Amino acid sequence: MVAALGDALKAAGKTRAAKIMHDIPGYHSSPVEAARIANEAGVKRLVFTHMLPPLPNAVAERMFLEGVAAIRPDGVELGHDGLLIRLPAGSPAVEEATLGD
Repeated sequence: MVAALGDALKAAGKTRAAKIMHDIPGYHSSPVEAARIANEAGVKRLVFTHMLPPLPNAVAERMFLEGVAAIRPDGVELGHDGLLIRLPAGSPAVEEATLGD
C-alpha cells in the first residue's frame, strides 16, 4: 500500500512525499514480518499500532492484513486511537481500555 501511495504521489509531482512513502518500508516491519516474529517469540496477542499511512476503512484494513492470517490465524488485531493496553508488572494480566471511557 505504501509503495502504491508513493507511486501516486510521484506521478502527481509530489517528490518529497513520494520519497517518504518509499522510505517507510526501510524502518517499519510489514504485517506479515511482524506476525512471523510474534510467532517465533511466542506472543499471544499481536496488536498493530502506528499504521502508516492511516487505514481509513475496512477495505484498507483487509489490504494491510493481507497474508497475516496464513501465518497467524488468531491473536491479531488493529489498534485504534485511544487504545490503552497495560501489562501490570509481576502479573500475567493484560488490561485493555479506551482513553476517554
